[in-house]
Amino acid sequence: MLRLLTFGGLSLTDDGVAVTGAASQRSRLALLALLAAAGPAGLAREKVLACLWPESADERARHALKQAVYALRRDLGSEHAISGTATLCLDATLITSDLREFEEALARGDDAAAVAVYAGAFLDGVFVRGSSEFDQWAGVERARLERAYLDAIARLARAAEANGDVVSAVQWWRRGAAAEPLSGRVALSLMRTLAESGDVSAAMQHARVHDAMVRAELDSPADDAVLALAEELRRGDWVAPVRVSREAPVVRPSPAAGTALAEVVPAPAGVAAEPPAPAPVVTAPRRPRWVLAAVIIATLLAVAVGGALARDQVSSLLGKPGVPKSSRRIVVASFVNQTGDTALNHLGEMATDFVGSRLVEAEFEVYYRPSAMAPNVVALNAVNSRIEDRAAALAKETGAATLVMGSYFRQGDTLQLEAKVLDPARMEVVKVVGPVSGPQSQQSKLVDELAGKLAVAMAILMDRSPGSATASLITAPTVEAYVHAERGWEMFFAHPADTVAAFAEFARALKIDTAYTTPRLMRAYVLDVKEQWPDLAAAVNDLNSRRTHMGRIELEALALYEADLRGDLLGRLRASQALLRLSPGSVDMSLLVAVSASYLHRPDDVMEVLQKSSPDSGINTVTPMYFAWRAEAEHSLEHFAEEQRSAEAMIARFPSQLYGAQALTRALAARGDTVALFAHLHSFGFTDKETSDDGRGLALLAARELRAHGRPLMARPLFARIAATPPGPRPSRDARLDQALALYETGALPQARMAFESLLAADPGDIAVVGRLGAIAARLADSAGVRQAEDRLAAWPAQYAFGRPIFWRAHIAALTGRGSEAVRMIHAAIDQGLRAMDLNIITLHEEPDFMALWSDPGFHELVKPHKGQAISP
Repeated sequence: MLRLLTFGGLSLTDDGVAVTGAASQRSRLALLALLAAAGPAGLAREKVLACLWPESADERARHALKQAVYALRRDLGSEHAISGTATLCLDATLITSDLREFEEALARGDDAAAVAVYAGAFLDGVFVRGSSEFDQWAGVERARLERAYLDAIARLARAAEANGDVVSAVQWWRRGAAAEPLSGRVALSLMRTLAESGDVSAAMQHARVHDAMVRAELDSPADDAVLALAEELRRGDWVAPVRVSREAPVVRPSPAAGTALAEVVPAPAGVAAEPPAPAPVVTAPRRPRWVLAAVIIATLLAVAVGGALARDQVSSLLGKPGVPKSSRRIVVASFVNQTGDTALNHLGEMATDFVGSRLVEAEFEVYYRPSAMAPNVVALNAVNSRIEDRAAALAKETGAATLVMGSYFRQGDTLQLEAKVLDPARMEVVKVVGPVSGPQSQQSKLVDELAGKLAVAMAILMDRSPGSATASLITAPTVEAYVHAERGWEMFFAHPADTVAAFAEFARALKIDTAYTTPRLMRAYVLDVKEQWPDLAAAVNDLNSRRTHMGRIELEALALYEADLRGDLLGRLRASQALLRLSPGSVDMSLLVAVSASYLHRPDDVMEVLQKSSPDSGINTVTPMYFAWRAEAEHSLEHFAEEQRSAEAMIARFPSQLYGAQALTRALAARGDTVALFAHLHSFGFTDKETSDDGRGLALLAARELRAHGRPLMARPLFARIAATPPGPRPSRDARLDQALALYETGALPQARMAFESLLAADPGDIAVVGRLGAIAARLADSAGVRQAEDRLAAWPAQYAFGRPIFWRAHIAALTGRGSEAVRMIHAAIDQGLRAMDLNIITLHEEPDFMALWSDPGFHELVKPHKGQAISP
């Protein structure tokens, strides 16, 4: 059996013995490598010629290929070894290859077999004289295959960890570290696994070696997370996580995507079951507002209206070392169920929620986390320590001067709740509040009574009583109403596309308790995310009629909705900042502020607030939005190397989401690293043989960024390739839009017009398509078409349009030589709510219609980052 070896070099063997003669010549081995990579589909003869003999005249190249095929068939002993005429392919029954075995092993999910085949970099050290095309192809394939190999190692390591096989996990991570010695992610994983195995000294030694290599190669220290873990190990503060067995199925992406394993981790065995944790929102690449649902809903509603405060199961994850101590800063741990009845677990959550809410109303600073995220965070950050230890650690890290812990008991049908106020430094009880007792049927009344007593007690302890007038504003709902509201909340968080079930639960909660504000605010934010503006306006009017029964956080959440209805981006930012001030240390609120600052194109402010936050806490552990907005800000600041690091961190943590791939595309294009860029696009299905929807979208983004950063010649082939490759038989709207935009970019305006008219017929309310048709008319000097588009945009209903009609009129003005007018229109559009900086939109610096405006100082003022007032809690 003949075998082609492509990993670590290039050779052909016959039963393990190297083949000599014509078949061992470099160009002929290269031909075999091309055909092996093509697989059963084979490779068109024209592509082979272009790759191996690009500089030769057509006739000479064809003759050379004919001679090569003849010589190989002769030396390999079979006319069928290479079959076909117009398309050439290898006969896999006569010639096997390590490359095909590697890809087939990945396809069937056998990572161990794939890793065993990989003997080194693909075609390592192999070049074909006079053919830069072959070298470029080999480089792209080399990068793709190396990424697939590294991802397979990571999957094997994580699978070993999940099965409790720490020894195997260490071996796999060592192999990964050998292949990626500069990767902070791999170094961190190896260190943690070594420490879990008991070899702490080896973990610290690897940190030192890794740091030295990074400093030598990159002239910078190792990642902060690596150095921080090394310091924890040195101090002896590190605690091994609880490893759980995997019971849920493993989801593997396509091997061609080069992404890492997406894991589902169930609750630890033996731990009392918690309510089902909502899954992180997986969004279509062009609909970032769905992800903001996960970010802001969990922030504003589950927290802002008394949803839940800090969970005692979570280790100290908020704040940063050295936070100044504050006498008005409080950590509230979850109330402990001492009744022995798990059916009463909800009472502890409810008591914690409303104690914290009352303390916020009394102008204390309270550290908390959204209840919707708690089960996920517990699974990711489980620790072996007592509740008291974890709560005290959180108080120490956040600078809180006070710790509140509570519990509840039952004697017969009587419930008893009490709370203790402690000094976390000495863990001494300062005051006991309660107990309050009553029938089990009056749970909400008991919770309300204890929360009020505790707020007053804290005000007296602080020798001032600003909360005495406000502590009675919010009353606890009935238990049944609370449970329905939380259930509806979790339903929407888990399945944002299905609002019917969530709205039904909110309605049930309100039917039970008409004075309960929480479900009204939850419903309002769902409407905001869904952009159902008339319904949101009605919900806001209803909430405004209940302002006297709302607390400060609830009112700020309402102010945010009102700002969104007005298109008031600055008002939205102010409401977000107020929510952060009312909840210092909340990573969720920090992300909300970052998003709002992004809409105003204030990347400096985005970076400032995110640098004070943590990517390893709260909602940041289950959604990529921290890294997505950070990368977007870094791009605007032209910090492209930092943007690439943020993108890579996002891909490592959230491989199944497209935001990391988009950020990496932007960064590589801006840096001009075309080899890595094309390898990246290839891994997402943008190849000579196929064009996936994701690959098409990323390639379009890459082309725009290449042009925006001074590389138009590199951008043109990408635009042309997308324009010439129609989507599949049942294309998505996004795929059709990508091709229409590519046609527009290449100047194929009649075809682009037809494509956009088809899109408009399917959705007459798509203002962007109307605007693009107007731009096409302007480029074609079709004055009638321009007037029709401008009239339609001018007549567009202004309410809830947020500046978009005037923005598209600015496109037409720019293309018809009215540059100053176009700049004024863009300014006006932003004033009306147009987002100057957002995820997955065509930004001002990428937009081809505005290229003529670059000489206008007013346009430069629009494009450059804006600096707002400093953002602080």
